[in-house]
Amino acid sequence: MANQTERKPDTKQSPRSAQSRRYNRQTAAHVTVRRDGKPLIFGYGGHLTKTQKTQLQRYGIWGFIGLIILGIIVVFVGFWADFNIVIPNEPIANVNGQNIPQSEYHKLIALKGQLEANKIKGKNGLRAQQDAAQQKSTAAQKTVTTAQSKVDTLNTQLKGVAANSSQHTALASQLATAQQQLTTAKSQQNTLQTAYNTISQQEQTEETVYTQSQMATESVQWLQENLVITNWLNKQSSTIQNKINPSSSEITSAMNDFKAQLPSGTTYQQFLSTSNVSNGDIQNAMALVVRRNNMQSYLAQQITSPTRQVQVRGITFSTLKDAQSTLKQLQGGADFATLAKQKSVDNNTKQNGGEFGWRAPGQYMLNDGSNLGAVVDSWISDPARKVGELSPVLSENGTWHVMQIENVDPARGISTTDLTALQGNALTYWIALQKVKGANFSTPDSNKEFDPSNVPSWIPSSPPAQPTATATGATGATGTAGATGTSTATGTSTATGTSTATGTSTGQ
Repeated sequence: MANQTERKPDTKQSPRSAQSRRYNRQTAAHVTVRRDGKPLIFGYGGHLTKTQKTQLQRYGIWGFIGLIILGIIVVFVGFWADFNIVIPNEPIANVNGQNIPQSEYHKLIALKGQLEANKIKGKNGLRAQQDAAQQKSTAAQKTVTTAQSKVDTLNTQLKGVAANSSQHTALASQLATAQQQLTTAKSQQNTLQTAYNTISQQEQTEETVYTQSQMATESVQWLQENLVITNWLNKQSSTIQNKINPSSSEITSAMNDFKAQLPSGTTYQQFLSTSNVSNGDIQNAMALVVRRNNMQSYLAQQITSPTRQVQVRGITFSTLKDAQSTLKQLQGGADFATLAKQKSVDNNTKQNGGEFGWRAPGQYMLNDGSNLGAVVDSWISDPARKVGELSPVLSENGTWHVMQIENVDPARGISTTDLTALQGNALTYWIALQKVKGANFSTPDSNKEFDPSNVPSWIPSSPPAQPTATATGATGATGTAGATGTSTATGTSTATGTSTATGTSTGQ
């Protein structure tokens, strides 16, 4: 019997078994490295081993996944670039081929829209002024009512006493004082009511222009005019540039005023968010507004009295043919006044031989040219003009003109009213002159102009309905033997419109 604790001898591995396992491994290795002649894809890969084919398959799968990821990235980057770079930089308009990107338009219309809203609904806007004026007018009307009641009472008392009595004398004196107080109260109330009516009309006028179409038109126009201003400034001295280009302090002050005038319930951050603009965008747009205001102030300062003026007469025609024919007659010695009476379609001047009187630079455009074009004004205001000189045929606002210089005064005074009007119109006149000199404003791209992504939705699409006219007033009886009274009627109506003008000059 064998001892169980006895160590058994090691079992010797059969040489045949070891050789078998060694053969299997060699066979497996041979399979992975052998070439089976089968193509991997599209007839390619028959010469590759199984290992090489497996590696290529793995590379292909990962490469395909990588291409998908790369494609997604490319699409995302392309979309981002299109939305943030390509589309914003697409031109909405130009001046002589110099493009204005629609991104600048988007910034400016947001600012202009809110500036107009501030003007109407701001903390010190027209509505707030209107409410304050109404309160003052109402309080003044109560004073009138009280004074009128006192006058009526004294009149009644005066009728009940003897004419020669001391009481009658005392009451008559009191009545005279009360009547004077009533007259003063009515005068003050009428003044306050007039102020209220004026503010109300201004508010209705601003409401009429506070629309997407008007804000869009003005924004494009301002951008085009800003190009003309900046191009002109680049050619000026540093002194002039510093007067007109806005400083950082000017922009900061304008921004602070802008924020302070926001309507109650509207914060600056809300304005930025609802307009899809940044603080930097609005500061850039504000720089344009400040530059424009500075340019207006600079140009207004250049208009002084006395100044060079010309005495001028003209004939206005509805067709180019008539203008050219008449010009030939004038050049041949025909009488200007006679032809003006016969040919002119300007009913304001034809009866007096086409006389316009004395005109300072910018005055013809403002007073006689509907403030729309400066072709005629530019010609008559040219310092090179001489007495007796005839103009070529000048085309402006759909009509044709022949002008003649009658006299020149190098230093003629301008009335205060005319001077104020010319100074207030300084930038408009200057821009019109630049157009005569060759500044060509393109027609804006209306699709971009009214694209919802460019125009803030909070700007009204149309003006509100205008209120109907109302009548207010007060009546009363004063005096001992007669009656006097006052009545007032108030009502407002507004009309707005836009128009454009182009002009050329032709001569023969």
